[in-house]
Amino acid sequence: MRRSKTMMLTVLAGLLVSGSLLASPVAQAADTAPNGYPYCVNGSSSDPDGDGWGWENNASCVVRGSAADPGAGNTSCSVAPADPAATTSARRLLCYLYNVYGNHILSGQQESTWNGGPDYEMNYIYNIAKKYPAIRGQDMGDSPDFGARGLSWWNAGGIPMVGYHMGSPAQDTDGYAGSQMNANIGAALASGTADNNRLNTRLRKWADQLKVIQNGGGAVIFRPWHEASGTWFWWSKEGASQYNRLWIYTYNFMRNAGVHNLVYLHPFNGAPAAAWYPGKQYVDIGGADTYAGDHGPQTSMYNAARSIYGSTMPIALHENGPIPNPAQLQSSGTKWVLFNTWHSSWITDTSKNSANDIRTFYTSSYVLTRDELPSLR
Repeated sequence: MRRSKTMMLTVLAGLLVSGSLLASPVAQAADTAPNGYPYCVNGSSSDPDGDGWGWENNASCVVRGSAADPGAGNTSCSVAPADPAATTSARRLLCYLYNVYGNHILSGQQESTWNGGPDYEMNYIYNIAKKYPAIRGQDMGDSPDFGARGLSWWNAGGIPMVGYHMGSPAQDTDGYAGSQMNANIGAALASGTADNNRLNTRLRKWADQLKVIQNGGGAVIFRPWHEASGTWFWWSKEGASQYNRLWIYTYNFMRNAGVHNLVYLHPFNGAPAAAWYPGKQYVDIGGADTYAGDHGPQTSMYNAARSIYGSTMPIALHENGPIPNPAQLQSSGTKWVLFNTWHSSWITDTSKNSANDIRTFYTSSYVLTRDELPSLR
């Protein structure tokens, strides 16, 4: 959307009075921020003094993702985190997600650690779009040493999001294979049992990796026990009541372990059901996922989740196959706060996400990438 003729004349008149139009070139701009100003095409390169306004505060354009952009850069809000002891970075991340919600969607990509190195997917996207995803999806089950890599991503300006295909506490097998085995959640939550010892050991190792990021000043979108209400992972096989007990146990465990850098993402599967929601006091943002066969917005799944989480809590498409088309997201009013494309062939198979799709979607003004994020420290 371009500026109206009246707005353009008003801006130009102000620039002529100030003399700044003669002092420096006006930045080229495209699309419009929620405050009515157009976005600077070249991002921060159009902002020499770093204040969020293009070309020395003459307000010719807004740098997307800056503090001057109410839809993306604002990191303050009145939202209370689920963890009252949340770190400053976690609070800023939570507020940022609330301010992005409905104005942009954050790009995300799950890493693999076996396909040509842990940066395989990130580099694949960058080589096509010249952009990195804003969010790096990680998994404790795939990579029990994710912490240093998550902190590095944070220090580069991105956001880590961490899940865990944890093995059943009734078994010694951890990781994806173990996550599909049966469990006894009652035994796993009963102090002193073998199952409880296994669960606590795995949670403690997870906490230690999360604290690597915390100790470095970083925050994490934390998505434990994903695809709630599904029947394929042990944490959902015993029904909603047991799932919610496990969620609350995990929330308390992390807090007691001194992990306070988390934004708690509650992750439904493709059929959100209210019985599986432990309550807002334990959740910061919501989510749902599906591996649909096209780039559609998944509006019905979004609306089902929204009917449970309410109209203000940000809702994430926390796993996806084909990337949702940002034009369809906007036209349908489907306000996912982020997407997270799964790893390996889900991003590299051109029948799922072609190079043109990746390039088009990642360079959309509606999609935020790592270079467009504000400082969340």
